[in-house]
Amino acid sequence: ISCLQKIEKMEKAVNKCSKCGHELDALGRAQPVGLPEKFTSPSLTTDAMVLRPKTEGANPLHDILLITRLKDPFKGCHAFPGGFVDYNEDPLTGCLRELDEECNLKGKNAELVTVAGDPKRDPRKHIVTICYKVEVDKDAVAKAGDDAATAQFYDLQELLLKPEKFAFDHYSILSEYVKKNLPYYKMQHLNKQLLLRKT
Repeated sequence: ISCLQKIEKMEKAVNKCSKCGHELDALGRAQPVGLPEKFTSPSLTTDAMVLRPKTEGANPLHDILLITRLKDPFKGCHAFPGGFVDYNEDPLTGCLRELDEECNLKGKNAELVTVAGDPKRDPRKHIVTICYKVEVDKDAVAKAGDDAATAQFYDLQELLLKPEKFAFDHYSILSEYVKKNLPYYKMQHLNKQLLLRKT
């Protein structure tokens, strides 16, 4: 039995976190201090999905802006630029702020993509994210800052073949968006290529 498994076993036995001593929630994570579980609210984040056309025509190909996470969880993995919404801050304002802080880019024309709130999507705690599709200037150059180790544009077609590179549920959010809004990317073909890679 590993050290991590021993710690998890001990935590379950006493129903307390070995690091902070807080009670554990139903998924084994530390319960916020002073609040019974039934009154605890999820935390809120926002994410910016920045797609930039790189070809002309009715079915343009795209690049996508992603950061590489500087810290755990998912250190070294690709993610949408994003972060926690400040108190008294509109989520859309928070999304554009995080895009600026992590990528040094000014966003515009934001549109809601989805709200994702699976309690298991983040290993730290229950976090709900609001994802917006955001535009940036076509010649804008990303520069990593804040919690981002890197920030750059990648070929969307290539990234759709690498779900293992993504943090959280960001690949799922991206692939669902592509299926609904960019059907000419032919996700079924991409899924077949993914299966071939695994065999």
